[in-house]
Amino acid sequence: MSAPRTTATFEQRGIRPPSKESVTVGESDLKFIHLRNGDDTSLLQYVRNGGIAFPHIMVPEALQLRGAAKTSQSSGASSKGVSILRKHGEAAAAAAAQESNQQQEGDSSRAVEESSELKSGVATVVSHALWAWNAKHQASEFVRHTQMQALLMAESWLPAPLAQAVFGQVSGTASAARADAMEAEEAESQRNMLAKTEGPISCIAWHPHRSLVAIAHRGTDTVLLYDLAHDSWCSNVLQNGHMQGITSMAWQPNNGYALAVGCTTGVCLWSILPAPHAHAHLPGDSLAAPSLGTSQFSAWMTLMSFPALGRAHKDSGHVAAGNKPAGFHRSATSVSAVAFSPSGQWLVTGHQTHGHLTVWDVALGSATPIRRSGSSSRSATLQVGVSPNGRYVVSTHASGQLRLWETEGWASRVWSDLRVNVAQFAWSPDSRSLFFAVAGSADIYALALYKPPPSLEAEITLVTLFEPHAAAPSDDNHNHNDERIRVGGAIKSLALDPKGQRLVVSFDDDSASASADISLLAVYLVSTDALFRAGATSSALMPLGYIRGPAWGRQQQHSLDSDPSVQELSARKKRVRLGLPIPSWFGFAPNFDPGALLSVAWANGKVSFVPMLFNATAFKN
Repeated sequence: MSAPRTTATFEQRGIRPPSKESVTVGESDLKFIHLRNGDDTSLLQYVRNGGIAFPHIMVPEALQLRGAAKTSQSSGASSKGVSILRKHGEAAAAAAAQESNQQQEGDSSRAVEESSELKSGVATVVSHALWAWNAKHQASEFVRHTQMQALLMAESWLPAPLAQAVFGQVSGTASAARADAMEAEEAESQRNMLAKTEGPISCIAWHPHRSLVAIAHRGTDTVLLYDLAHDSWCSNVLQNGHMQGITSMAWQPNNGYALAVGCTTGVCLWSILPAPHAHAHLPGDSLAAPSLGTSQFSAWMTLMSFPALGRAHKDSGHVAAGNKPAGFHRSATSVSAVAFSPSGQWLVTGHQTHGHLTVWDVALGSATPIRRSGSSSRSATLQVGVSPNGRYVVSTHASGQLRLWETEGWASRVWSDLRVNVAQFAWSPDSRSLFFAVAGSADIYALALYKPPPSLEAEITLVTLFEPHAAAPSDDNHNHNDERIRVGGAIKSLALDPKGQRLVVSFDDDSASASADISLLAVYLVSTDALFRAGATSSALMPLGYIRGPAWGRQQQHSLDSDPSVQELSARKKRVRLGLPIPSWFGFAPNFDPGALLSVAWANGKVSFVPMLFNATAFKN
């Protein structure tokens, strides 16, 4: 790992955070505009300078799905048509099921005659089973009661510390009851905290060619579609019984409306067909995909699941050979990350239970395992990312490893000296470098590739360190009673815009910065060329400003203030987490001509769009 590059900090450059009463609407002329209310004149000046103001959209915690959504587990289409399930290898099973149904209709009269005899036999078996279970239950209850009386008697004459040490883990004792109560209280506080900080949105996926976003709803395992061109929600909701525990999503490039959803059961590949009248306004020779708008659309889902683990796979090399793909254990179906190649021809998936990758031929629906040595549940895949040129794949693992793959022969190189897990990474648009951060650290690193593909010659550089500090709000025209906002801490996530000009980072709370305002996003100017300058003293990152999101809202803030669990957690230095919604996900739109368009999902369910207007040239040091 090479030495860190020299860079100025946010504090050294005099960049101060916006006040907690403001909201960021966008960037213009290398300056972020923060509004305190609707009468703020900064918005008028921002619009006059060519700025674009996007409204927030709201995703509720609970969704009231209509009756159409309840047909999602059916294998056939309904009138509303939420989903049609097509699972690999089930065509023959479906035909057999149809034939079986016809045979059952022919034998219905015989089934009626035998029903009474069957019911009598079942009743006899159930009666004997219940008698045996009751006898066993009564015996076990007598033994447990006798043991508990002895334990309670012993606890009454033992000193309290010794009793807790001896009987603390024994169910029913007083010390165990106190421990259980404390544990239950702590668990409930954690659940309340997660509900308020994570929010209803688990992830968002931007369509590669249209102003359409797919939003995964955490509570219902459904996918909502929002069309920015029409500023409206699409009428249908993507839902299926096989789509549970959504972890990641990706639109398939160059294929209209095809969405891959990674979840605990595998990959759900949705194909969406707009309504016929949705493209009536397009010219006859137009090749553009029609907008979904608010019209109804048809959708069907293909479950890309995995076969059982075969003996051949355990002894195979890196790439499965032969015409048939190597098998997987059923636990391997739990997908942690998905990423398409730029052409959309293949899809790579990472898994929650091991460190192997899977490469899917999307058209054929075939899977090829990419095995690496030493994989286990401790090295589960956290993230997967394909370079913009499709020549490299990066995967991060729970063992603290970062692995770089080349996609010609799927050879790889691993960096295992990071000691902790990589929190997030982002490829540069030229595919020559990527930025990443590690868990529990305020450092930002860069991986630079010095030779063209398929070379794996690369070097990791420590680019910059975000130093936590306290500063007065930037809009000091108002009296804040000498308020000072502490920003910084461990970097939780980061994202780089498609032009490679803006890098956005979010922060996580830790013991070192428990009072930091982690609801803020920090933005850097980017110059990846600095990574390849021999002996350069300039950094690839330069501080630019902060982004502040929306507040909870009056009604929700009142409920938070009156919640006893929130008041108790505030006493535990968790005030900042509850003070303002923190970002639960953020990323850039693939196409935005004026610059970059950042979308942020906040813990209160709001999604904000922050445009950044800049020229095509990078900053100069």
